[in-house]
Amino acid sequence: MKEAVVCKVCAKRQAKMPSSWVLDDCCFYCPDCWEAFACHLCGHHDPKGSDFKGTWNCRSCRHKRLVKEKAGPSPDALQQLIIEESEEVCDSIKINDAAKSGAVNLLGTLGDTDSEEEDVVCELPAQMKGRKRVEPSKKVRHVILLVDASGSMRTPDVDLDLETRKELGINGQVSRIEAAELCSTKFAREHARARPQDVFSVVTFHEFASVVCCKASSSEMATLAFEDRAANGTFYLQALISAARLLLQASPELQGEVVLLSDGRPADTKQALTYFQEQFLRGPLAGTQLHGIGFGSRVESFAALQQLACLTGGTFALSGSTVRGLCDAFSSVSSTITAGSNKWILADGAEVNSSPQLRVVDFELPEVGIFGKKHVLRFRAVRSSFSFDGQAFHKQDFAAGHVVRRRLPYMRGGMRLVYGFQDEQVSKNGHWMVAKCSRYLSGALNSPVAVEAHAKSTAVARHFASRFNSRLRALCAEPASLLFVPCFVYEVEGHAPENEPTCFAAERYLPGVFLKYNSNSGYVADALLPHNDMVQAFLHFSFEESGGKFIVADLQGVARDKEVLLTDPQVLSLTREYGPGDLGATGYIRCLKAHRCGRSCQQLQLTPISSSRVKRIESSASATSGTSGWQHVHSAHSFGDWERISERAAAEYAMSEGTASSVSSWIDIDKQNKINKLS
Repeated sequence: MKEAVVCKVCAKRQAKMPSSWVLDDCCFYCPDCWEAFACHLCGHHDPKGSDFKGTWNCRSCRHKRLVKEKAGPSPDALQQLIIEESEEVCDSIKINDAAKSGAVNLLGTLGDTDSEEEDVVCELPAQMKGRKRVEPSKKVRHVILLVDASGSMRTPDVDLDLETRKELGINGQVSRIEAAELCSTKFAREHARARPQDVFSVVTFHEFASVVCCKASSSEMATLAFEDRAANGTFYLQALISAARLLLQASPELQGEVVLLSDGRPADTKQALTYFQEQFLRGPLAGTQLHGIGFGSRVESFAALQQLACLTGGTFALSGSTVRGLCDAFSSVSSTITAGSNKWILADGAEVNSSPQLRVVDFELPEVGIFGKKHVLRFRAVRSSFSFDGQAFHKQDFAAGHVVRRRLPYMRGGMRLVYGFQDEQVSKNGHWMVAKCSRYLSGALNSPVAVEAHAKSTAVARHFASRFNSRLRALCAEPASLLFVPCFVYEVEGHAPENEPTCFAAERYLPGVFLKYNSNSGYVADALLPHNDMVQAFLHFSFEESGGKFIVADLQGVARDKEVLLTDPQVLSLTREYGPGDLGATGYIRCLKAHRCGRSCQQLQLTPISSSRVKRIESSASATSGTSGWQHVHSAHSFGDWERISERAAAEYAMSEGTASSVSSWIDIDKQNKINKLS
């Protein structure tokens, strides 16, 4: 008697095998069960694959994923290498008193003594001369919350603070989806205090997306309840599609802001990035900011979310696994949204859009250390580096060697595109690097002189950071260290690949959650950022140590327990000697006015920056512009486009991380003294 055909998975029986069934490795599978074994990445059916975060992976794709996850060094190892190299530089730098005395001291020519009647704190920074900020407060914003409702969000591992325990009457932990629901309502309530006119939409997503509410007021958000209680895997594409529909269906006067909360890697990073670029970077939603909140503590799990936030100029925050941390992350996003639009207009009403032509690029997934045969550029290049001794720069050249760069960038800043990069002479033992190339096509902005200006800003910052750390160690017990990632200049040997720059900067890859402490035009971050007071004091320190010749600003990077690792600093000089990011007297004065001394400035015994001091610098700016005793990094005819970037398009660069100075980080030194006495 002939045996019946039985599906190995569901045990469905058939007298004989139907044509729709599949025989694989001597086992029978019905159509539904066979379809469940389709790999969501490549489409291949593999019954011996595995489930990964609610989606099926064939053995090949699962192996590739594991190789990528295990191939590279850990974020801590990458950060530790930068720390060790920076400490070696700090130990080798000796304070050169002769060089210091040889530099022109602008502060000495202006006088440092202020009358006792004068205010210690100077006036708040005025808007850029000839420009006014677009008023953001009157425009209604449509804030869309995209909340991950995948199966992992059911995990009950979120700690409650005392206040929330009393509010909910719960002593234990809650699930991630419950914490997201709770903090979303708090976010709407707190956000409404600053912007009561804004409306909110909420979408939960996994393999599918569900709209929980649409254009609700903050009071309506108070009764918010997620019907979707978490299942399946994480898919960003469905969330982004829902957000795009809500934004496109809304009234034109509504300005969109998207906040995406997730607790891990999505299963569709490539598809999501493709759609994101089509709609949010080049399509009808260009200009809409996306802000990311990573629900967890491992930053490497949120590379895709960090990328989406970076490409739109949004904020990324890591919340940890507590309700308090999640609420703080929402608060960080809210402060960015309420800061307002980054668009500036001229006094005659024309928008600031004029700038040199941008490169048209697609962005790839953040696979910094992955180099195969495809999608890479291989060429020879000469490497050089700069050091600074307090008065002059010293260039060190290295022999030409073979380097590899990813063809597409994965991140962008105000003026540069960021690519995965590898130079075996530097990135030994598998340590990763990144290349930073100009976003502009202009030859002047891709020349060796322009790239060297960026590297020289880093050299100046590293020199004064070594002095800063030495001074703090002498005055404080176990202070944190402030370190800058070394920067190299690469120049292609022979012919560069088609349409690629012949000169670019590169440095070691710095993983982690990036924090923006200040900008090159007066932005000051919230005081709650870790080590914020120390980093803000460094700007003041560089001003005094250089004798007023320049300040080191645009400080951003990754904060650790005992170190702050910074990258891409910008030196501001009255003579505009440090590239297109050096806004000259405009940025210089704005940064001085925005600074408020705190405890670190007091410990370093820095002289407060008073209004009279700034006025004297303003009046002397034109007189000193042509008599700089510092080494110039460009000739008078090298940079026709620099003026246009600095004067008209600098707003995009300088303000790309936010423009509103946080009053909470401005500390009056007299008030602080009174507080210290009381405490």
